[in-house]
Amino acid sequence: MHDCIIIGAGIAGMVSARVLLDAGYDILIIDNARKGSASMIAAGLINPITGKRFEPSWRYDDFMSIARQFYSDCEHQDGANVYYRPFPMLRVFADEKERDTFHRKNMSESLQRYIGQQFGKDDISVHPAINNQFGGFRTLDAGIFEYVNFLDMMSEKFSSISINAFVDKHTLTKKGDLWSVTLGGNTYHSKYVLFCDGWQGSINPFFADIDLRYDIVKGESCIIQSYELPETDIISRGFAILPIGNHMFRCAATFQWNEFHTIPTAFGAERLENRISSLIRCKYEVLEQSAGLRPTMFDHRPFMGEHPQCSGLLTIGGLGTKGALYAPFMALSLVKYLNGMEEIDPELHFKAIHHKHN
Repeated sequence: MHDCIIIGAGIAGMVSARVLLDAGYDILIIDNARKGSASMIAAGLINPITGKRFEPSWRYDDFMSIARQFYSDCEHQDGANVYYRPFPMLRVFADEKERDTFHRKNMSESLQRYIGQQFGKDDISVHPAINNQFGGFRTLDAGIFEYVNFLDMMSEKFSSISINAFVDKHTLTKKGDLWSVTLGGNTYHSKYVLFCDGWQGSINPFFADIDLRYDIVKGESCIIQSYELPETDIISRGFAILPIGNHMFRCAATFQWNEFHTIPTAFGAERLENRISSLIRCKYEVLEQSAGLRPTMFDHRPFMGEHPQCSGLLTIGGLGTKGALYAPFMALSLVKYLNGMEEIDPELHFKAIHHKHN
């Protein structure tokens, strides 16, 4: 018998697995080969200032302090692997309106601590390969999370306690205090079942009565190579170009609603190239293109909680583009909840903030 069965091996599932194991829990991970997982194609940008309105990312300092320590500990334990890299970031303005919005917001004390050097149009401090028509600023406390490195390492570490399978409503049952999952003729028992199933949470029948407000978004990204573009900065303008080494850059992401497949498209390629061309003015070659689905909540906040009628049935989801930032805080909060040390943060609990309005 297990203490917890984790369904889903994206960033939420793997971080939760590591935290639960470190807390002494006996776990089993079940995942359908991370099919359609946004984690596997995520750019990895961690950014304290988001959107065209230049708002500080929600509770950034709370989440970032936990995430930075968690990934640092993981790196120390795992040897030579690097999961999180602080990285300089240039935010360039799209137009005069965006520039004026920033200058109004820049008076905010909550924003100023994340703002470094400001630069004007065609400033010589900005590399000529970067399209700097309206100026911009350097963002402090930004970085890159290496999703693939982390998930591949966790997959290797947890291979002996992982099963490649899909869990549907017919395979999961409860009798007494125990949940049971039947797969391929084998039945696994556990006190808790934790769903970290990403976009598939929107069609999860076990939480259908919770009526969470999902919006499924398809994102496409690509990797380019350019020998003219500097590798010293992330370049961002609602779309990011991130250095990944050897003159290669991950470019992400486009957003497409109402398209529920993970096949890269010609339309997506065109949109990516338009975004790239608006940010840089140098030669580049597209090496590969990929796509994934992510669950974006209507209020843009992640959620977690225990089903109010089905004790032991838990969920963490809605992490969207900020999975690496949110996941450690939420996983550690979950362990404290399971150990009876504290209640789930009311700002994260689905009961408080994620119900649809009638």
